[in-house]
Amino acid sequence: MDIGRAVTFAFEDEEWPVKLGIAVLMTLLLFLILPIFLLGGWVVAIARNVAQGELRPLAGWSDWERLLRDGFFVFVGQFVYTLPLWIILCAAIAAAVGFGSVGSLGEEAAAIGSAGVVGVWGVLGCLFLVALVFLFFITPAVIIQYVRTDDLGALFRVGEVVGIARDNLGEIVIVVAVTFGLSLLFSVVTSIVGFIPCLGQIVAFILG
Repeated sequence: MDIGRAVTFAFEDEEWPVKLGIAVLMTLLLFLILPIFLLGGWVVAIARNVAQGELRPLAGWSDWERLLRDGFFVFVGQFVYTLPLWIILCAAIAAAVGFGSVGSLGEEAAAIGSAGVVGVWGVLGCLFLVALVFLFFITPAVIIQYVRTDDLGALFRVGEVVGIARDNLGEIVIVVAVTFGLSLLFSVVTSIVGFIPCLGQIVAFILG
């Protein structure tokens, strides 16, 4: 894996300001829901270009219909794999509400309820962390599986998806580490630049 090119490949494209500019715009409009699918489709398009050996893999935004379809399919696949996270979250909320209601029965019951809430949240928190780590590794595999097959149903062949994650474990660890490192770097830079009045705040917003 060429880490340097993985970070800089986007800027090798002559049209990178337009392509990345549209991506930034989609990010700012995520609250409209539809851009979530479009961004997901764009990531799929980049992965597809890489798989096909394109010299300039940064995808464009011309085929909106395909971007929307690909993004929606991958979103559905990822949502299914994140169901354990949602189940754990719902269980934690239900447990908190349940133990919280015990507190109305008296001081002793309130103490038991508080201890119960702490214990349940601790256990569920650990389970949530494990599920989140699993999600970090399974998400790239879902995208790879879809790029290979171009089929929504293939995303639910769990054995194949898990196999992709297992076979590329080292590369995924590197990607996660580099992504985290870059995110941390950008956070520090934007925090420092943000102290500069007016212009600095604009630059920090763009970097963010």
